Amino acid sequence: MAVALVPAPALAASADGSATEAYVRANYALVSSAHAKLGVAEAILQALLRRVRRECPRVAAGSPQDTDSEQLTFELVGEMRLAATRPNAGAVTTFARAVARLRWSNARLTNAVRSYSAQLRKQSRFAVPDVCAEVRAWVVSGFQTLPEGTRRFNRALPEYVAMGMLPTRLIAPYVTSSQRGLLQRTRQLEEDIAEMEAFAVETWGQIMDELALNP
Repeated sequence: MAVALVPAPALAASADGSATEAYVRANYALVSSAHAKLGVAEAILQALLRRVRRECPRVAAGSPQDTDSEQLTFELVGEMRLAATRPNAGAVTTFARAVARLRWSNARLTNAVRSYSAQLRKQSRFAVPDVCAEVRAWVVSGFQTLPEGTRRFNRALPEYVAMGMLPTRLIAPYVTSSQRGLLQRTRQLEEDIAEMEAFAVETWGQIMDELALNP
């Protein structure tokens, strides 16, 4: 009876507020976990560089710069992104569970959160390829045949999504003053993560040089 007497707009506002609070905290936890594992992610990329130096140095020496080399380059970028985000698989699962049932009166916001969560989970579970094996197979074919594994990987690779997502324009109407401090801390952590991703471009260049692969 008491619930029935509460105006629908008030109920919607209460639900929107609860969903926003839950999402802001879940998003912060995800970003915090990713930030704490930046050193691990960098170590993984450096390990990949060392493996290329050890297992397939200059394997593509003399290779052409064509659509196949572009596809292999794209595969390497995908492998690096997946490998660097793999340590966050547990945090991604926790995040996905926390936001699975969240709903706002704004359907676009609800859909944006669910779409992001689904993309993030797919990314965290996607199999990482073996760049040495793929480039070596291309070399063995005389640079004539792009490996089928590369084709499948590039076709199926999900669009890259960062650790943490705040649909600012959609969620802004529901954000309270008490949440702004947490949102600011989240943004600061995201900036650190973005900076690490920028540094990863240098590692990518080193791996390309080690492979002697033309982008």
